[in-house]
Amino acid sequence: MAKLNGKALTPWPFAKQYLIPGFFRNIDSWHMLPQQINKYLLPHNPQKDVKVSQISLRVNEVCNLRCSSCGQWGENGHLRLKLQRGERLDQLDFDVVKRLIFETRRDHPFYYIWGGEPTMWKPLLPLFEELARYKLKGSIVTNAQDLDRIIEDIIETGSLQVLFLSLDGWDSESQNIMRSPANGRSSDNFEKTMAVIQKVDEIKKRKNLLFPLIIPITVISNKNYMHLADIHRLVIDTTQLHPYYYGWFITEERAALHEKVFKERFGYEPKNHRGYLKSCFNDVDPAETAKQIREIKSISKGKPSVPQFLPDIETETQIRRYYSDHGWHCGYPSCDSIYYTAEISPDGRVTPCRDYQDYTCGNINEQPFYDIWNGESFKKFRHEMKRGLMPVCTRCCGLQGF
Repeated sequence: MAKLNGKALTPWPFAKQYLIPGFFRNIDSWHMLPQQINKYLLPHNPQKDVKVSQISLRVNEVCNLRCSSCGQWGENGHLRLKLQRGERLDQLDFDVVKRLIFETRRDHPFYYIWGGEPTMWKPLLPLFEELARYKLKGSIVTNAQDLDRIIEDIIETGSLQVLFLSLDGWDSESQNIMRSPANGRSSDNFEKTMAVIQKVDEIKKRKNLLFPLIIPITVISNKNYMHLADIHRLVIDTTQLHPYYYGWFITEERAALHEKVFKERFGYEPKNHRGYLKSCFNDVDPAETAKQIREIKSISKGKPSVPQFLPDIETETQIRRYYSDHGWHCGYPSCDSIYYTAEISPDGRVTPCRDYQDYTCGNINEQPFYDIWNGESFKKFRHEMKRGLMPVCTRCCGLQGF
């Protein structure tokens, strides 16, 4: 995958086959062209007011799974610790979300819906109906828990452009190990995920739809690096893009250094980053992973699903360095998502960072959105990040994939 000005570009086969035709068939998406020009070609000024291009709604904190790769509910996840302390798990107020959509509608932001598990947030379908009122588009990131019953209705709104589905296993047993159920019992998550992929593929063919794009996401870990091609074979004919993430995680050394740097810049110590101390990436074999990537690229030729690797490293040497050298930014020297993406937490806090949400710029339960987005706290964060990445940033999916 190529880069432009240090930013990840969408794979050309995917853009040619799906994005460009979709752009010409859907005039509601034409407003996104200036956003892309701003993202890739124009310099960023921390002090300048900017339009918001994407609003990332983490609609809830509850989840039915306990995935080892998760910074929220994994072995050191900050929500796992929150629940252990007996604290209430938050969710966004739909009335506040409706106000946000109305307030920002003229910027035509793309809505990125995640959680927790967003299908366990009751207003998910009403959210997409609200987006449709203003001809806005969005995506869902889900493990398919409670999606089957409403997915066709969501597609009917015309606002769902991308459906991201978590798929780490090559069969039911392996998925259940990596994405274990919260109740400790057996799970049918693999079957649910595959059934939703098949259902959405059938709906699109029946109704002659290009959208939503079906995009399974696979996180490479100790348990599946030797089966990456097997996972791709599952979806090679029914999906459009298949990103593989090497995993966003940090070491104890980087965690401690981050606390020092963050405090120097912002005056207090962060906490949530320690949810990204994970052991599920410690034993990935770089040689076998590189071999699997070569096989994936070979079997993908001429097939509907385009593979993508994030960050865009594919050789054994590069992969080995990814896991061993956390000072290496993998070719992504700066964070640009802070100039076009607002991250909104279930309690209403607006933060500039998806994975390490310790810096708060305001709260949409209490303030108008643009007072936060173009406020002094957000601008201070952008200014500080101009000085360089913080220690945890080199293993951030927001840095590498947006």
